Amino acid sequence: MAPFIDRATLGWALFLAVAGCGDDKGYTPKPVPVEEGIFITDTSYTLDDFNFDSTACREVFPAGSENTETRAPDAVASLRIISTACYHARVVVTDEDKDTVRTFDSRFAISNRSEAEKNRGVVGYVSWDGNGNDSSAQPGGIYHWRMEIDFGKGRLRKFRTDVLIPGRGETPGL
Repeated sequence: MAPFIDRATLGWALFLAVAGCGDDKGYTPKPVPVEEGIFITDTSYTLDDFNFDSTACREVFPAGSENTETRAPDAVASLRIISTACYHARVVVTDEDKDTVRTFDSRFAISNRSEAEKNRGVVGYVSWDGNGNDSSAQPGGIYHWRMEIDFGKGRLRKFRTDVLIPGRGETPGL
């Protein structure tokens, strides 16, 4: 599995990449404003904002949907989500130039809940196979995930994270 980059590592890597970009008068590029949303810095995240609700679950997980309760076998990057509610995640993957390379959906359902278990978290995954919208394999690099997760009944949350995809045949790392 390709590692997620924590904020400190990413900041250091980006600093090294642009360290020589200033002019001889000490000009430093201005920081780019950050999009709204919770920044996830690990490969696992707990979403416990909402309790399990069977009506909301049916809304975000219609009959015939595929449950992402396991990591996809062809995934190059995955985010493990522990959730107390069913969800539908819409993920937009952009490259370092902010060009969208892939948009995909991931759905997760929790079944057979008793009243006593309704607030217990269950593991699911949001996984990317490393391909673009045109099915072509994307090159190694840092990719940005922008996620909007719908828990049904108008309950939405925005998240973002950065992932490092090693080049084909390369060892993970910066």
